[in-house]
Amino acid sequence: MANRTKLLVADDERVVRHVCQLTLERSDCEVLAAENGLLALELLRTHPGVEIVLTDLKMPAMDGMELLKAVKRDFPHLEVIIMTGYATIEVAVAALKQGAFDFLLKPLKADQIRLAVAKCREKIHLSQENLLLKRANEKLRELQVMKDKFIAIASHELRTPVSHLKGYLAILSEARQNELSEAERAECMQVLHAAVADVEQIVTDMTNLLYLEHKVWQLRRERVDLPAVITQVVQEFRLAARARNQNVNWQAAGRNCSLAADRLKIKLMLAELVQNAIKFTPDGGTIDIALTHDHEFWVITVKDSGVGIATEELGRIFEKFYEVQNTDLHSSSATGFLGGGLGIGLPLARAIAEAHGGGIKVTSVPQQGSAFHVLLPMAPIDSPALSAEPRFARLVPQSEANLSHRF
Repeated sequence: MANRTKLLVADDERVVRHVCQLTLERSDCEVLAAENGLLALELLRTHPGVEIVLTDLKMPAMDGMELLKAVKRDFPHLEVIIMTGYATIEVAVAALKQGAFDFLLKPLKADQIRLAVAKCREKIHLSQENLLLKRANEKLRELQVMKDKFIAIASHELRTPVSHLKGYLAILSEARQNELSEAERAECMQVLHAAVADVEQIVTDMTNLLYLEHKVWQLRRERVDLPAVITQVVQEFRLAARARNQNVNWQAAGRNCSLAADRLKIKLMLAELVQNAIKFTPDGGTIDIALTHDHEFWVITVKDSGVGIATEELGRIFEKFYEVQNTDLHSSSATGFLGGGLGIGLPLARAIAEAHGGGIKVTSVPQQGSAFHVLLPMAPIDSPALSAEPRFARLVPQSEANLSHRF
């Protein structure tokens, strides 16, 4: 049975080992046996899953007290019950101080063995439940912190466009006929449209957050021309970069660069990376985009000459809502220097790459810039046949070991 408790009995007396084995197997336990402490340790190393050790005190090669110390050193999660026919109060106290769960006197009775093991199993069960509760509480605390971060960031990001909407709507509604010139009305409408676009982007980010939480993407695979998608993204951000006096350069590999992927999601991933580069690069800086290949992967690199990322921050930049900069210091622009956002752009980009069977790795030098490397498999991860029907891809992160050797 899957829930059977596995025990190990260490005693140099064959009769004692046999009695313990028969008694405990009738209590739905799996029992291993060893005639001394050294053999017991070897069994523990070669037979994972043992939860309880019953050991005699006096044995050749390694006695019970030495075995107890070794078990608590090498297998601290295991419980140990001491059995002996040479008990003294001093020995019992010493064993309990070393971490023994119980101390049984020989000759052993079946009920005595069963009761001690039952109490030990109950302790193990309670410890496991406490561990689960502790993890659940930690998760709840993490979710609470995440919720507070989300509310703070969303409130901050909504404040500016909502203020613009209220202010300029008031101007338009309170202005008398012909009081505003056509140019002034056009300026008001331009600001209103921009504010609505900002609110729409925040709503879109919230929707994308749901995908991140459920870790399932609906992928519509088609043949995607990567250079064309990159060109489109660069064109969309060229005005924002030009306003910051930034140069956005990119070069493609000299070959057919296509793959089976969800074009809109690949575009969204690239847009998040380019926007992030613009945001964290000072005015007058440079963003370089390159498309190369490495065996069976396309490699897209977005490199900037920005503020860079501190070493201690690198492991956290893909966390949801994590912002390297203080959100109170954000500009309201998504492309302004150290601009705003909900803090899900990089997690979203990595999730899209992983949904396609790839991944993202970042290298950075503080005050010199960062480089984000995206790996996308040239071949589809599902079937070689393309389909217009949506496919659901569960996010399974590529391990660092699988990706790191490619950079």
